[in-house]
Amino acid sequence: MLHLLSRWNLIRITSLFSAQPQNTKDAGRQPRWTGNQCNTPLGSWIVALITLALPIFPTEAVLAIDEPLTEPPRSPADQKVLQDIHTILITGTVQTWLDVPAPPYNVGVTLKLKLQDAGFQVVFDPEQPHDANLRIQYEEKPSGQFQVLEQATAIHYRMQLVHDRLGEIFSHQFDAEPNAIPIGSLYWDTIGNLEEDPYYCFVGDLIQGQILRGRNEEDMLLEVLVRPYTQGKMVNAAGARGAAQATVQQQARLNIIQELGQGMFNTPEAREALWTVARMAQPNERGAAMAQLGKIGDRSFLSPLTTLVENESNPEVRSAGEHAIHLLESR
Repeated sequence: MLHLLSRWNLIRITSLFSAQPQNTKDAGRQPRWTGNQCNTPLGSWIVALITLALPIFPTEAVLAIDEPLTEPPRSPADQKVLQDIHTILITGTVQTWLDVPAPPYNVGVTLKLKLQDAGFQVVFDPEQPHDANLRIQYEEKPSGQFQVLEQATAIHYRMQLVHDRLGEIFSHQFDAEPNAIPIGSLYWDTIGNLEEDPYYCFVGDLIQGQILRGRNEEDMLLEVLVRPYTQGKMVNAAGARGAAQATVQQQARLNIIQELGQGMFNTPEAREALWTVARMAQPNERGAAMAQLGKIGDRSFLSPLTTLVENESNPEVRSAGEHAIHLLESR
């Protein structure tokens, strides 16, 4: 089934936060940043292609997302062009293997909210004024797991921000797979894991940091992590969306903490961010940061961590800190 959205008759899109609730903290959820499951009975292979606006960008533009950026430093004039990007047009394709006219997950509006949270204006009509085009290719497909009772869904999601004169200025690819031990709805558990991928959860901040300040993705995630964070700040005009958004972002922040000191985050800046969180964040984040300090085994934190734990009043955070101290001392 092929459904084209005219600019006067956009598909009914509601935020994912109005869908059935997600379980965000369960023993069965894997700590990775991908994963999705589907709670819809296995049907025939039917693909629904939906455009978010009239134009569908060409295949060669999509494939360019996988190519690394090797551009030289931009000129001051180009930097000024980037800083003038305030309104983003979203176009692209949305595809699902399910026998439904559109994916249950509302890709367009969810992405719009993420960009708006970072301060951008968003349009879906190419005839409306805009400064850059965010082209997306979102695909839901069978994951190959849980075929006895029902088929789970995996997600492949690519996006590319393009400027008419400067070309590609941001790109990222997301792949979400089912958890080994699914919790609740297979489909929405998958969507929950996609949302809790920090690179996706904070994609608006990543785009904003790159085009306005030339900050790479890892640096921007560290910046997001050390910002003062309260659930009250997430309650906005969307009403009920606020609480669900806060829960998703909280898990995404914990996922960042669990990666600090490793891989791309094995940097002095990442460890300093980890120590900042251990001292100043909410209790659950402080405990997670202390635990991570113990795991990475940097003994330079042993003395300050010991002092910090001695003055900690929260029993759960104190317990996490004591375990971290034990790990550091054992090294």
